[in-house]
Amino acid sequence: MTNEEIQKQFYELELYNQQVKKLQDELGKIEIMKMELMKSIESMNGLKESKEILIPLGGGAFVKAEVIDSENIIVGAGADVFLEKNIDEVVEDFKKSSEELTNAETMIKEQIEKTVKFMEKMQKDLEKKVKLMESQKQQTPTAPAQ
Repeated sequence: MTNEEIQKQFYELELYNQQVKKLQDELGKIEIMKMELMKSIESMNGLKESKEILIPLGGGAFVKAEVIDSENIIVGAGADVFLEKNIDEVVEDFKKSSEELTNAETMIKEQIEKTVKFMEKMQKDLEKKVKLMESQKQQTPTAPAQ
């Protein structure tokens, strides 16, 4: 095995490492989305008990307000389109979205695990090859200086 081949494999190992980091970043984003969904579900369920809410104004400031229609929620459907839906329907939609995110999270974790195992094997193989090359270099006789 040549130096170039070993360098190529080290480069491939670094690419796998970058892939794992990107997947871990995705896991973080999924976790944030799940937390936002759960907070929204909790808030919607809270509307059934109390019509009083706090509206954030920014900078840690809030104003108390009373909800006029706590049975219906306006949700974004994408591209500046909003729909009015029953609160129970929205809660179910959010729960389904959370489940889908959990499934995606599981798939990403499995992919990370497979990639890390492959990387560990690849690294061990590379270490063996480097040691072998070093021992071969030490065993090859050098020409005497004249």
